[in-house]
Amino acid sequence: MNTTLKLQRALTALLITGISVFALAPAHAAAAEDDGDWQVSGKVYLWASDTSVSTTQGQEIEAEFEDVIDDLELAFMGSLGARKGRWSWFGDILFVAIDARDTLPVNGPGIAGPVDADVKYEQDVLVLTAGGGYTIAESDSYRFDVAAGVRHLDLQTDIGVDLGIGSGIDVSDSSKVLDAIVGVKGYADLSDRWYLSYYADIGAGESDLTWQALVDFNYEFSKFDVGIGYRILRWQADGEGLIDDFGFSGPYAGMAFNFK
Repeated sequence: MNTTLKLQRALTALLITGISVFALAPAHAAAAEDDGDWQVSGKVYLWASDTSVSTTQGQEIEAEFEDVIDDLELAFMGSLGARKGRWSWFGDILFVAIDARDTLPVNGPGIAGPVDADVKYEQDVLVLTAGGGYTIAESDSYRFDVAAGVRHLDLQTDIGVDLGIGSGIDVSDSSKVLDAIVGVKGYADLSDRWYLSYYADIGAGESDLTWQALVDFNYEFSKFDVGIGYRILRWQADGEGLIDDFGFSGPYAGMAFNFK
């Protein structure tokens, strides 16, 4: 058991980094320009997220963006937002696969001193968020929406250890969580070209709690917008699996596009 805990402490630090295509925060579209037709928007971002993890055994792990970027095997993310009148809809998909290999010293019952073990760590993370919003306040320079939807998390973790002495350790964990969320989103003009957009939600269901918040500052060009911001995404799990509480946070930068 001590060997397993040591491996969890060392290997969970290789958790997720996000390269994100994200459109929950609304792209800029002034209310005066809304003529009743569909407005479709998308945002493309690089999210340099750090990771914080609490295991069910009580370990606290912090992993910075540069710690895990070399182990990123695949990242796929995409999202769109749509609006017609006061109603809006949004959907976001984030998938990240990590495949890490390392050699770590392992100690525990039945092992005569530390052994250099070949360690394999694989993790797939899928996050789906979808929902709708309704505008309750707007003008030519700002919009404020309330929103509701769902967030699904599918987290698969596999750890394999070859001790090189005719034995090994394999640990697997799977978590699938569906939560209902409520939140707010909107934007406010800061000048003719600069504007601020934001999104925040909170919810629960199969997890004890999930919440998300982001804010970004954007500059509007004729065909697209560019912006920088900060995003936090967290879960408090039910404590039954390998990982209890975990979350991602960090700055992001990207481009926004509006389509009629």
